[in-house]
Amino acid sequence: MRQWIAAVVAAAVGGWVGTPAPALELTAGGRPLDLTGWLEVREIIRADRSSPNELALQQLLLRGRYTLSDHIALEATLNTQHGGPATEQTKGGIYSYRSVFQSVSPSVQFEGAFVDLTFDALDLRLGMQKFAWGRLDRYQPTDVLNVQRYSDPFLLEEDERKIAVPAIQASYYLPRREWIPEESRLTLVWIPQYFPYRFPLFGERWFPPAAVPPSHFMLTDPMIDVPVSFRTNNNSPPSFQMDNAGYAARLTGFTHGVDYGVCYYHGFDRAPAFLLTATASGEVVPPPIVIQNVTAATVLSPIFRTIDLAGGDAAYAWGDFTFRFEGAYVAGRPFARSIRDLTTPAQIEPQVPFILREIAAGHSPVPVQLPQSFAVRNAVEWGLGVDYTWEGYLLLVQVNQTDVLNNDVQLLIKDVDTVLLGNLRKNFLNDDLTAQIIAVQGLESGYTMLMPRLTYHFWDHFEARAGYLFISGRRNSLIGQYKDNGEAFFWLRYLI
Repeated sequence: MRQWIAAVVAAAVGGWVGTPAPALELTAGGRPLDLTGWLEVREIIRADRSSPNELALQQLLLRGRYTLSDHIALEATLNTQHGGPATEQTKGGIYSYRSVFQSVSPSVQFEGAFVDLTFDALDLRLGMQKFAWGRLDRYQPTDVLNVQRYSDPFLLEEDERKIAVPAIQASYYLPRREWIPEESRLTLVWIPQYFPYRFPLFGERWFPPAAVPPSHFMLTDPMIDVPVSFRTNNNSPPSFQMDNAGYAARLTGFTHGVDYGVCYYHGFDRAPAFLLTATASGEVVPPPIVIQNVTAATVLSPIFRTIDLAGGDAAYAWGDFTFRFEGAYVAGRPFARSIRDLTTPAQIEPQVPFILREIAAGHSPVPVQLPQSFAVRNAVEWGLGVDYTWEGYLLLVQVNQTDVLNNDVQLLIKDVDTVLLGNLRKNFLNDDLTAQIIAVQGLESGYTMLMPRLTYHFWDHFEARAGYLFISGRRNSLIGQYKDNGEAFFWLRYLI
């Protein structure tokens, strides 16, 4: 859902702070082949032993770029994993681009595979791609071309969370003219096939608690304790056809010290949206007719909606300060509602007489009418960030706000929802040790996330990281719903 995206993107605001992986330079057919990547082992320790556990993670990520000529290059990224949050998986293999709820371990997936064609003023890229539009740190309102995976939303970096999409990208550098700003570039993108977002399976550590109804509820007239089952269902995403293609345009430039960009996008929203349906069943025992063993079954299914987005961004450097702004108007975005608020006895009891009559007539199971679990609204999203450097310290302060327009129902976020982000970072020991603390505070929604961490680079090819993820707040909020999932984390990487 849209608000879960805001939560998980904001939570990793700190970004990747390790030393870049040294490339392994090879040759193939007399042409250069550059390999980068890492081999990683990670372990977490749960702060709350009642929260779902996860296994030790082993990961190998390889990125290769092969230059065929001065104008043609091939690039691909392969990611293999075993363990981690994928604890409910039923098989190993390759992640599907047709399913939302899935968990594969051990797994293999392509993070990108494309061909680069470069000319004097025109660049073309064809294949599986990831895009990075916008200026803000880790939460960009205009960065909507890639959907995301939510299997590990707080520890994955921004690029790792994104799922590559099939696309054709053309960038044209406008000629220098008196009336054309410097460094002007027009980028056009066509996405012929939509790939859906990806969520963990129910029961895994990062399945969103706000999407799960209560396990039972008590009816008062008549007095019945009704058990409620829950499962997820994978609806097929939109088919491959012209009407379902997405397209985007972005114009960037530089003038009077300001880097700026404007963009437009039409296509399926990267924000997840789900629909909860329910049925009621019971046993009829004659005579006289008595209804026993009343139960309810709920199913959560993804839905896919298109949006129109128009926005812009700008950045300006002044001394040790860098100011960044980004904003967008979004038409037709689905915003999530709390599933628990939609499945209370107050919502169900007016239907009880009808449901019992239908069961008595032998029509079990009976559909239960629930309020729609999302609301389609227009919205304005904007953010303002300031970076400041001083004697090796880097301080980032950022405010993001979502303004939901003309809303008359209670959403998982507030109609005006403000998030503060902070990031303080300092390097020590000749830049081999990085200390960092990341903070996210939802003002109206009332949640807090803190993530202090240390990253140490040693022996040229090794990095180690240790940190702690602290989460608190209301359960019906973006980040607060994960309040039981606080954890210490440790990993060791070998950089290729």
